[in-house]
Amino acid sequence: MTLQDLKVKHDKLKKLNGGGFFKSATYKIFGSDTHKYKFNPCLTSDTLQGFEKSFSLTLPTDYKNFLIQIGNGGSGPAYGLFPLLDWDFELEIEDKNFLSTDFPHTDKWNVTQDFDTNNEDYTETPEFQKWQEEYFSNKHITGSMRICHYGCAIYYLLVVTGNEAGHIWVDDRASDYGIYPAASKSTGGRLTFLEWYDEWLTESLSQLA
Repeated sequence: MTLQDLKVKHDKLKKLNGGGFFKSATYKIFGSDTHKYKFNPCLTSDTLQGFEKSFSLTLPTDYKNFLIQIGNGGSGPAYGLFPLLDWDFELEIEDKNFLSTDFPHTDKWNVTQDFDTNNEDYTETPEFQKWQEEYFSNKHITGSMRICHYGCAIYYLLVVTGNEAGHIWVDDRASDYGIYPAASKSTGGRLTFLEWYDEWLTESLSQLA
């Protein structure tokens, strides 16, 4: 699979599902009415090198090539890809070493709640608030970038530091499902950025077939 392969698939998807008076399935794919199959302008190698130097990291090669040759965010899974500089979208990060600190997970992670949910005021208890602060701590996603918003505060992460560097993970803590690796629907294996993007294209085209 090459970037040219992705471009061909993307052009086909846009032709089938993009806007237009004569399209039978205009923006039928989830989230496509937001990004409308458009990409932001590409970044330069110098810009990426500056970003990497600023955060003391090396971005995954396939992701860098995508930013340079296809676009800096835009068309993609769910509501589309974030631009590079929106990697911390809706996060409050004060640690300048956040991205260069190893991603802490190698397998799915979650901490179950143990509260009396029949008590309508349980979310006001000190125990719950302590759990919530710990559960949603940014320490659980160090070494990763938010690259896509699925909706309902669920995010796709691109791991950039640690054993899982280069793989896509899902931050599904907002739904109490924790943090887990994105898995290929065909093989069950973990996905690199380009594999994840290609699966979205393939699945989207199959929905329109």
